[in-house]
Amino acid sequence: MSEKSFESALQRLEQIAGLLEEGTQTLTESLKLFEESQKLVKFCEQKLNAVEQKLSVLTREGEDYELSPEESE
Repeated sequence: MSEKSFESALQRLEQIAGLLEEGTQTLTESLKLFEESQKLVKFCEQKLNAVEQKLSVLTREGEDYELSPEESE
């Protein structure tokens, strides 16, 4: 997957949900959208897990920590 932010992935998931709710897609198109959504969900879960781990370390150790630009996406 290309470099995406968590927010852009969520936005795309919302777009896909809207398209699927419309019910105007063919079965093949719907399947492709569903597959794309599964990849986006996995991407978002990975981002959230990484942030959760960092927060856990920070709250446990109470150390000062600054996110690098790629971590804040």
